[in-house]
Amino acid sequence: MQQNCGSIRRRKEMRSQPTKPVNSASSFGPGFASRSAMDVDDRSASTSWHSSTTCLDGQMEETVSGPRHAVVEVRSRDGSPARTLSLYHSTIPEELAGYLRVMMPGETGVEQSGEELAENFLEALDLPPVTKQSLSELDIQSIITNIKLRHDVNFDRDLSFRPNVDGVKGQEKERVADKYWGALIAELVLYNRMFHGTPPLSPIQVEAFTPYAQRRIPILFQNVRDVLKSLVPDRDHSRVDEHLDVPMLMQAIERGVCDLGRLSEWMAQLLKEHCAPMRDILVDEMVTCTRLGEADRNLEKIVEGLRKLFGILEAMKLDVANHQIRNLKTLLIEDSVNFEKHYHLDRLVHGRARVNINTAQTWFTDAVDEFGPQCSPRPRAGPCFELEVFTRAVTAITFGRDGRSDFPDTFFLDHDRLASLKAEVDDLVMFEVCMEMYTQLARQLGYQGSMTLAIGQQLRTALSAIMGEAVGHGPHQWMLNSEALSLEILRQASHLAGQTPSCSFDHMAEANQHLRTLFVRRSSWHASRLEASLLPQILANVDRHSTSSPIELFNALVSISPSMPPLPSLSRPNIADTFAFAHLHPETAKLTDLANRVTHIILLHWRIWGPIAYVQEDGSQRSASTDGNAMANQVSQSQSQSRQVASNAEKDASTVPTSMRTGEKLDKGQEAHGCHQSLPQ
Repeated sequence: MQQNCGSIRRRKEMRSQPTKPVNSASSFGPGFASRSAMDVDDRSASTSWHSSTTCLDGQMEETVSGPRHAVVEVRSRDGSPARTLSLYHSTIPEELAGYLRVMMPGETGVEQSGEELAENFLEALDLPPVTKQSLSELDIQSIITNIKLRHDVNFDRDLSFRPNVDGVKGQEKERVADKYWGALIAELVLYNRMFHGTPPLSPIQVEAFTPYAQRRIPILFQNVRDVLKSLVPDRDHSRVDEHLDVPMLMQAIERGVCDLGRLSEWMAQLLKEHCAPMRDILVDEMVTCTRLGEADRNLEKIVEGLRKLFGILEAMKLDVANHQIRNLKTLLIEDSVNFEKHYHLDRLVHGRARVNINTAQTWFTDAVDEFGPQCSPRPRAGPCFELEVFTRAVTAITFGRDGRSDFPDTFFLDHDRLASLKAEVDDLVMFEVCMEMYTQLARQLGYQGSMTLAIGQQLRTALSAIMGEAVGHGPHQWMLNSEALSLEILRQASHLAGQTPSCSFDHMAEANQHLRTLFVRRSSWHASRLEASLLPQILANVDRHSTSSPIELFNALVSISPSMPPLPSLSRPNIADTFAFAHLHPETAKLTDLANRVTHIILLHWRIWGPIAYVQEDGSQRSASTDGNAMANQVSQSQSQSRQVASNAEKDASTVPTSMRTGEKLDKGQEAHGCHQSLPQ
């Protein structure tokens, strides 16, 4: 733990060496055993802090027998010769925690219990939740070399970074942060006792205990300084160093003269000079919180102000990174194919790839055998034929034909995108099943009219409301909600036929069982129908955009809205075929968007991986063993272009922090976009 206390090494030096055991034991520890040992009077409190050591011939030794201990040389703060202190260094943190445990809520100026303070003090991390290192992935160099971001930017108009607070990982991150800030409160409690308590501790004890109590606060100030310097221009670095001189701040805290309120006001002025105006409210809240905590001697309020400060620093770093992504988006997209080919080839050549290239080659060979006969008449060895085979194979897996579900390893950067597509397809298929049951019931009840788009949309709206957040989580969610779904289908079918719904238990149970049977038996049939409806549109898109540049693909195929466009609410008259997707017509925005997204994945993937994993440059199919020399040649050819693009990106991004400091607001919807998560390299 001493290595985390570099900020106090100007005041002391500590060197330890093992010695033979002596008959000694600390009465410091027993003082924490119960509340009565600390709560009788000031004398008992003094005993718990002062009776652990006794001076014998100029050397400090423990007073009663106990386990093995160490002798520590402590340099006095007044410059006098160093003295040795005999104590149990391995137990000091536990002894400090023991002191915290016997404190009553309110006695320390905080509401947390002593047990909570002690647990946080012992278990929390030494580093704050936000550090310069943790924010390093938002640096421009990290952005332009982040393979997942470089790929994702092709598919999302609103791609941006935001704190990852969702899911299990987000909850764990929040729990760790809470424990850290709780530990910071515990350290301030210890500071109050060590430096300002009554009766005061001896200088020897203060020197011994300080390194263990100063685990986090010096590091916190160091991180504030480092992150601030990464956000402000070089001309302001000297100001940051002057106001955030960590040793001076620690001395001021120990002497009780540290004006955190004044420091927060200076920091607020600096932050407002360089952050977007939308962050000013957060900055003012930070100052107010710190000032109130200082005025009321409320340690929890002071720590809350520090927590808000780190939130502001993180938000500023995110603002800069997102601004850089917007400015560099066109450049990053245009270089996508070259960058990714270089990235993957380099790892294949050096044996660091996460892709089984032989499996991908085998997959494509099987696809040629299966889908080749279905392709349009054209030379079987040509690039158009191979691309059509690839398109049909990807579409078949997306729609789960014949139980297909797995893409080759080469799709690892598109895994989440493909999973989302498959989930949407599954929901469409399950809705088709519900529509089939709806039509059957309506016919049985005497309805002879056509199933218009408006009728289908009305049922879709009702079923979507029943499914709620379960939409997009697989067919099993439809099975779990089958009872409510079948009841709504029965109600709407009866209404359509002009009859009063039958609400008998037997009737509802029968409808539920019928729907569950249809889910099992008819899903694959409807999936095939949906695939047959969309495949021609996907093939037409592929042909139309086969020579388009990556930025042209982005502009043509990426939806302007991040959410799915709703189905039209207007009916299409005279559509008599119930199963011809009257309620999900192929020309609707929903299916068009699905076709565009599948097309985009296919074309970009083919340009990157086609010459690496599937076909030779001359159009012939790759053999099972890829030519390593050919790969090495491709690597060398793409390296110079990638380096030039990276250089241009860094040059263009050098002006971004300046423009951010003008207070430019983020694009609409940017902060609401999902967080970007980096893949492990």
